[in-house]
Amino acid sequence: MMTNEQVYSLAIERLLGIDIPERAKFIRTLMAEMTRILNHTLAVGCHALDVGAMTPFFWLFEEREKIMEFYERVSGARMHAAYVRPGGVAFDLPLGFMEDVYKWCEAYTRRIDEVDDLLTGNRIWIQRTQNIGIVTAEEALNLSFSGVMLRGSGIKWDLRKTQPYDAYDKVEFDVPIGVNGDCFDR
Repeated sequence: MMTNEQVYSLAIERLLGIDIPERAKFIRTLMAEMTRILNHTLAVGCHALDVGAMTPFFWLFEEREKIMEFYERVSGARMHAAYVRPGGVAFDLPLGFMEDVYKWCEAYTRRIDEVDDLLTGNRIWIQRTQNIGIVTAEEALNLSFSGVMLRGSGIKWDLRKTQPYDAYDKVEFDVPIGVNGDCFDR
């Protein structure tokens, strides 16, 4: 995944005092968010399958495949992209890439609405996720939770906001947090 390359590159750049071009920062941020969607899509799809909802799994895996195609377009590889590197990225974005990402985002938003309709109103999904696996904010901190697990317990902590890197300080976004600390919130 590209975020592994990103973390390594950020460390090297910090150690050597390298400031990368603004465009490279935005490209990295875009690809990091696509990776985040890729990973969350897999997590939600598999979780849905685990609790008995097969359709969202297939829908989300189809969307995940589209993201992998974007990976391949920018780097030539679906996995182990070697795209993000110290000093920036290996190549600029190919022609038409941003237009295709924009079209995909519009379609993905509709797909997520469909998944949401199928899951969050489904009594079986609700019975298998609400009030299950509750972790309080204090417990989450004591257990050294991070990311979605921490935010699911109600703690608004996101490194993209608290310690921004690449172009995150120039991107506006909300950090969703849970209120119950259960599987549903996560």
